[in-house]
Amino acid sequence: MAEREANGLVRFFVRHRNASNLLMAMLILFGVMGVLRLNSQLFPSTDIPRVNVSISWPGASAEDIEQNILDAVEPELRYLDDLDKITSYAREGSASLRLEFAAGTDMSTAVGEVESAVDAVTTLPEDAETPTVTRSVWYEGVADISISGPFPEASLKAYAKEIRDGLLDAGIDKVDMKGFRTPEIWIDVPERELRRLGVTLSDIADRVSAETRDLPSGTLDGSVEKQLRSLGEGTTADRIGAIETVSRETGEKVLLREIATVRDAYERDETLGYSKGNRAIELQVERSKTADTLETAAILEQYLKEIRPTLPPTLEIQVYDVRSDRLQERINLLIKNGLSGLVLVVVILFIFLNARIAFWVAVGIPVAMMATLGFMWVSGQTINLISLFAMIMCLGIVVDDAIVVGEHTATRYAMGDDPVLAAERGAGHMMWPVVAAILTTQVAFFPMTMIRDTIGQIMGALPLVVIAVLTASLVECLLILPGHLRHALTSMRAEPSRFRRAFDAGFMRLRDGPFRALVGLTFRWRYTT
Repeated sequence: MAEREANGLVRFFVRHRNASNLLMAMLILFGVMGVLRLNSQLFPSTDIPRVNVSISWPGASAEDIEQNILDAVEPELRYLDDLDKITSYAREGSASLRLEFAAGTDMSTAVGEVESAVDAVTTLPEDAETPTVTRSVWYEGVADISISGPFPEASLKAYAKEIRDGLLDAGIDKVDMKGFRTPEIWIDVPERELRRLGVTLSDIADRVSAETRDLPSGTLDGSVEKQLRSLGEGTTADRIGAIETVSRETGEKVLLREIATVRDAYERDETLGYSKGNRAIELQVERSKTADTLETAAILEQYLKEIRPTLPPTLEIQVYDVRSDRLQERINLLIKNGLSGLVLVVVILFIFLNARIAFWVAVGIPVAMMATLGFMWVSGQTINLISLFAMIMCLGIVVDDAIVVGEHTATRYAMGDDPVLAAERGAGHMMWPVVAAILTTQVAFFPMTMIRDTIGQIMGALPLVVIAVLTASLVECLLILPGHLRHALTSMRAEPSRFRRAFDAGFMRLRDGPFRALVGLTFRWRYTT
């Protein structure tokens, strides 16, 4: 019964004048919609169910961090819902915890539960900073920019910030700056001054901290309720130098700059960047999960083209490690292989079959690929290195089924069947072998869809694209191709050309002579093979 229904479906597409063309047009339009809406990126997006907790305790050793922070926080986090793994680190001056949740966890709820659990810890050291809870958000690098030149560190940082802010305003999702040091203000107090005034470094530190900290100061009631806040004096070296460190009952005041050297400086332990002997700052351009790599790279290129004339000529801007170039190369490889495959298929099939049959068999490649792009769009996939690799790998598989159907149709026509009957029998007789071949290949790739975790999200595009390509190829060779072959056979010349007659005669002599003898020899004497 199933075979009759399938043959009836094939018969409908063979005998209907426009069914094959309409189905082919629908698949192509489906692919065009996919191309216009698909994001392009280097690798598939990954959703990392991870939450990070960081707690700073300046000046504390790693042992103190472990005993006073980690031992207090870990028990509160260990029994959260859907928590899969917790990893904690104790370093000098800071504690960090990484919580990994099970796949499919609602991360908004998870972040809220982590924040509540951390807030419930009341035994943290008094001078420890407020814990920070952040969710790991996936970003993909697009390119790196090096900004260097014979400029002071502050000036170079100002240029880098200008370029970073411009890129963000232009539409880039994220730009990280690296290779510069954090500004600091160093206060050097001679020991003799401390002894003369009878104060300690802690006293001076507390005084500076109190003068530079913003503090809430209550609420002002009235017709309009206002919140009051006392602001610090600022954090410039001049203002900190004007802080009163000692106040006598006699009215004598000692300013910080009178007993200490207050100067602007930078964090000594941070990494510095250099390019060709000059100080350099690196900008890492990244895109979010929903952004397009090629579009982001185009925004970057256009912005740098516009801003270069406004910058000093000695400021060198270099763009390197452009990931979009690799993606574009893979797309070009797919197009190149597809076009070369079309040409080779047409040429080879023209030699052994017929020009019209060869053409319609070759049409199956772009039709199947366009349908696959539409499926990728509907299923939420993207154009990336993995999906493009799958499509390139399937180029050779796509045309095999169409060749089988086309060759058998030509054989039926040569045996005396009319074009309609030859198309029906060619597709009908080859239908179940073709279906079996497609299914066995799909089954071989299907287990890859069961891979979980981050590697599963990356590799998951491979089996889905392969299955989509093969399904589209099956539809094309069983429903679209037979209708086109019927028209091709109907319009064939009754008398083949002189070249075709000579080629067919020579090929038949080779087939019925040496080749037939070789096959017979290998059949009788199996050890020859």
